[in-house]
Amino acid sequence: MNDVIFDFLLYFLKMLGLTLGILFFCGFAVRFFSRAFARVSGTGSGDIFDITAIIGTPIHELGHAVMCLLFGHKITRMKLWSPSHESGVYGFVEHTYSRKNLWAKLGCLFIGVGPIFSGLAVIILMLWICFPVQWDAYLTASREMLAGNPTFGQFLRCILSLLGSMFTGFGSNWVRSIIGVLVILPVSLHITLSWQDVKSAAGAMPLYLLLLTVFTAITMAIGASGAITEWFRLLNLRAMSLFCIVIAFSAVWVVFALVLRGLRIVASWF
Repeated sequence: MNDVIFDFLLYFLKMLGLTLGILFFCGFAVRFFSRAFARVSGTGSGDIFDITAIIGTPIHELGHAVMCLLFGHKITRMKLWSPSHESGVYGFVEHTYSRKNLWAKLGCLFIGVGPIFSGLAVIILMLWICFPVQWDAYLTASREMLAGNPTFGQFLRCILSLLGSMFTGFGSNWVRSIIGVLVILPVSLHITLSWQDVKSAAGAMPLYLLLLTVFTAITMAIGASGAITEWFRLLNLRAMSLFCIVIAFSAVWVVFALVLRGLRIVASWF
């Protein structure tokens, strides 16, 4: 009996990690790099946030809005661009839903992390349009990588190869490449989840955990746990090859801030 309970708990934790782990990992990683950028940049980060928010904030809020529509929430008020320096809020989506509607209640989880999906979609779209050769090369390399059992080092090399190859795009079509960068970088800086987003998502966690418990119990009872785990593992690897792109562009901002800070230090010597 104890072995059955242990196997169930282990399977449940695996499914929890495989279904939500990558979303929250991406969300908090982007938030970490955003905070790191602000700290390294110092007072100058506010102006950069204001400028990039013109593009980044509408994409962020549209992520919430689209998820609201998918899960049956009624959008009562929305501002894609409404900067407030007092509150630090650049935009918002206000919505309501029926507490009796389980689908809508579950949707709070995905509405909270909606900006990750909208940001990822825009970044992929811009890579496909503005850096087609580099994007095709990345897709080919990632497919070959995922055919085996990829390590973190392989993921990192694949992402760095994409970032490095983007410089060659400026030689073939510099206008298109500049447009791509001017959209991708602001979006990557504003994908970060606010505490209100996290709080909204957390409100649906009890229902999600209940549904996951039922799903885990049923699939384990019919002997499908191994196949289900493997399917979700492969799905996560494919998703990780995309979400790592979002994280990488967020990390670029920290590198940019470090370079600027270094230049300021050098300039202060003269």
